[in-house]
Amino acid sequence: MSLKKKAKEFLWGLFLYDFYLDAVRTKTRYKDAVNLFLLGQFLGLPLMNSSISLRLLPYLFPELSDWKKRQLKEKEIIELAPDTT
Repeated sequence: MSLKKKAKEFLWGLFLYDFYLDAVRTKTRYKDAVNLFLLGQFLGLPLMNSSISLRLLPYLFPELSDWKKRQLKEKEIIELAPDTT
């Protein structure tokens, strides 16, 4: 690796990595909210008509197992608190 590339990666990590992680977390939260709204009946929440969910199921199927694991995982309130360090 050249010195220029190493410096570029270091500065990216120093200044932009936190913004990148926040963007990824926000994207995951929005996707989870949409999936909960569309597929909440799988978790026992009667939110929408099942015919709409069945039409959208082929598009959401690849991420369905990961979403169910994230939704059913028990979370501590400390995990959701912002990191202050």
